[in-house]
Amino acid sequence: MKISFDPDIPAEIQPQIEQVIKDSIEGKCTCGSDEIYVSRPREDMIDVKCYDCGTSFFELEIAIEDQEETNN
Repeated sequence: MKISFDPDIPAEIQPQIEQVIKDSIEGKCTCGSDEIYVSRPREDMIDVKCYDCGTSFFELEIAIEDQEETNN
């Protein structure tokens, strides 16, 4: 299975998303494709769908952590 990520998905979370996909999706899409596309339709949502036909397998809600530096 090939997994492609939208460019706006940070590289540091891609391995965790890949693992969830591998644990959740068995086999090919109903269209016969085995390529997955991961997009980010909203800041707090990841959509996992078939690269060829666009069928959505599932969505993941993600938590956004504030990484503000504090100066004391």
